[in-house]
Amino acid sequence: MTLRVTGEQARGVLPFLQSHLSLIMGVLLTLLVVGVRAASSDAQFRKELGGALGFLMTFLALRVVDSQFGELLHSKLLPLLHVAWMLTFAFGSIRAAMSLGVLTLTRLGIRTPPQKILRDVVEISLYIIAVVPILRAELAIDLTSLLATSAIVSVVLGLAMQDTLGNLFAGLSLQLERPYQVGDWVTIKEITGRVVQVAWRATRLETSRKEIITLPNNVCSKEAVKNYSRGGQPVGVDLSFHGPYDRAPNEVKEAVLEVLEQVPLVLSVPPPMCRTLGFEELGIRYQVRYYVEDYSQADGVSAEFYTRIWYRFRREGLELPAQRKLNMAMGAPGAEFSAELVADMLRRVDLFKVLQEEERTRLRQEMVPRRFARGERVIEQGEKGNTFYLVGRGELSVRTGGMEVSRLSRGNYFGEMSLLTGEPRTATVVALTDVVLLELGRPAFARLFEEHPELAPKLSGMLAHRRMQLDAAMTASGERLPITEEVDILGRLKNIFRLS
Repeated sequence: MTLRVTGEQARGVLPFLQSHLSLIMGVLLTLLVVGVRAASSDAQFRKELGGALGFLMTFLALRVVDSQFGELLHSKLLPLLHVAWMLTFAFGSIRAAMSLGVLTLTRLGIRTPPQKILRDVVEISLYIIAVVPILRAELAIDLTSLLATSAIVSVVLGLAMQDTLGNLFAGLSLQLERPYQVGDWVTIKEITGRVVQVAWRATRLETSRKEIITLPNNVCSKEAVKNYSRGGQPVGVDLSFHGPYDRAPNEVKEAVLEVLEQVPLVLSVPPPMCRTLGFEELGIRYQVRYYVEDYSQADGVSAEFYTRIWYRFRREGLELPAQRKLNMAMGAPGAEFSAELVADMLRRVDLFKVLQEEERTRLRQEMVPRRFARGERVIEQGEKGNTFYLVGRGELSVRTGGMEVSRLSRGNYFGEMSLLTGEPRTATVVALTDVVLLELGRPAFARLFEEHPELAPKLSGMLAHRRMQLDAAMTASGERLPITEEVDILGRLKNIFRLS
């Protein structure tokens, strides 16, 4: 394709540039660029307007010199001065128009801003269109004839710049197809990162380790591109692990889904899922799929899931195949706490002060240690409960209606009200740190009441007192429990444990 500019076109451009109208437009455009640049907080946009401002300020200076001292200059220098201020005016106007046009489209939400490579191509094309008529009119230089007679030079340059030109046209192709844009999370050639720049020669990705990786555009155009950021849709993340053969798949999947419900940033819609993929030598293979809003959250959510699932499997007595091999090699793990420490904590629990030392020793032997990770909910307000917990290590938050009413640490206990009366849990308890709790189930209390019927009236009195304390705390938080008399608590207790 040959670029031709006629003499009539050149003569049509020249009068406008030489008139005072171009000077007035230059002053107004300069003021507009200065105002918009001062009001903008976008560093890249300010940089682009700074280039336009430099051209326009140079134009004004050269135009003033031409009008004041033009007649004093040599006849051969005067055309060069004209060319200088005409080109700076044209270049400044083009750069300012492109920048302000992109800003307008972006602010109006008409479309996403075009990539820099596409804008550069358009700007350079406009620069060439401006240069050709100005040089032809002022200096009688016909660039179209020069380009037409340099075929051999063009071939040599084309061969020398084959790779560069290939990357350039690949970049233009990527802009037309738009498989990704700046800000998208993508995987290209097994490299995952966020697109930070699409330039003339290459695309630059920033990985989660803050590394900048440069991929030539011709590589990006040939490779399969996985884009995790298009359309504002949630992004699915797949994980897999091997579970033991001696536990039912549905039991494992139920535990996994319950853990995912508590992991922050995991979306409930679409719902997470857990599938049984197959039977392998190492164990039953499971696939977990969950969804997040932003792919940059995927690694953190995966780490949180693996952390919490370890605690959940540990509490359920569910050993992963690799863990089982390690336990067989190292032997059974030791006890979480010494017998003396647990015995001392039981003596301080007011519910068990009425028991003899032998009974507390027996309770200590029936207690099961349970580990919970930081951020896990141990019990949930409104759920049914049949477990009692004694805090052995760590700190927990007691919350009602989303508001914290108290904190628990070593020696504190909770869960007794639901266990003994059958009422729903009256508060949510969340682990603030990694915690180890000592758990007692309803069968242990059933044995105590069967062997010691006199315990029921004593415990009901203590529960009534605890109920009054809890009612006062919940009233302060804006909630209120129905008042339950001691007689009512004793009746519930007898009903649950079938006492006469």
